[in-house]
Amino acid sequence: MNKKLLVTTFRNTLLTALYIFLISQIMLNGGKWFAGANNVVGSFVLLLLFCLSAAVVGGLIFGESIILFLDNKKKESIRAAIYSICWLGVYTALGLLVLAISK
Repeated sequence: MNKKLLVTTFRNTLLTALYIFLISQIMLNGGKWFAGANNVVGSFVLLLLFCLSAAVVGGLIFGESIILFLDNKKKESIRAAIYSICWLGVYTALGLLVLAISK
C-alpha cells in the first residue's frame, strides 16, 4: 500500500467533504440570506454553483488519478481513484452514523 498516495487522497477527499459542507450551508440558509432576490438570477447562480461544484469536486477526487495517469503510472492512478472513493464512503458512513445517533 502506497502511504503517500493514501495520505494525498485522504487530504483531497477531506477538502471535498469540507467544500460539500460549505455548499450545504449555502443551500440550507440561502432562503434567509438571499430573500427577495430575483428568481431568474437566483436560478442562474444556482446552476453556476452546481457547475462550479462539479468542477471542484471532480478535480479534488480525480485530479490525482489524472495526474498519475498522465505520468504513465496507470496502476497508481487506479489506486488513487479507489482510495478516494473509499474515503468518501468512510465519510458517508460516519455521517450516517452521526445522523442515526443524533436521532
